[in-house]
Amino acid sequence: MMTMTRYDIINRFISQRGYLSFLEIGTARGEAFHAVRCERKVSVDPDPRTPATFHLTSDNFFLTCNEMFDIVFIDGLHECNQVYRDVMNSLGVLNPSGMIVMHDCHPTTERMQEYVENFTGGYEWTGDVWKAFVYARSTLPYEMYVLDYDWGCGIIDTSIIRKPATGLPDCMDSMTYADFVAHPEWMNFRR
Repeated sequence: MMTMTRYDIINRFISQRGYLSFLEIGTARGEAFHAVRCERKVSVDPDPRTPATFHLTSDNFFLTCNEMFDIVFIDGLHECNQVYRDVMNSLGVLNPSGMIVMHDCHPTTERMQEYVENFTGGYEWTGDVWKAFVYARSTLPYEMYVLDYDWGCGIIDTSIIRKPATGLPDCMDSMTYADFVAHPEWMNFRR
């Protein structure tokens, strides 16, 4: 079985669609940013120790951003409300037929998706990014699915217009990990 990383997925879309510009929200050590092959690359992370292009919060970056991008990778603060804001703000700087890739949409244990302030380290952690993906599926008119690689990469493909998904929760804060396990169809998983 083939295993793909988040940057393999991003590079595949860049190659297939001829994308020229890439924005990364949340850079950390720069592993994905350095592995992505794109003509123009910009990264944002508030931690000055990271190799980010801009050291500020994503909210502040989007307030001043006057550039458009073909593909945006969201891997910043793994808290559903912030991730959803990053999705909505990314749509505002996304070129027509652009794409958003959201990392960490598939926690495999309840502990992995605990809130950021409870994360103590020493184990794999995705935060509750999955909730932002589910909520976005219920509100956005685009093709959306999760590629089940590298802790789940949520894809928002604005080149394909769809009606928002129905039968999904209308509030991120009320979603639980038990809901996630009971309703894998919410994620629209693909391989």
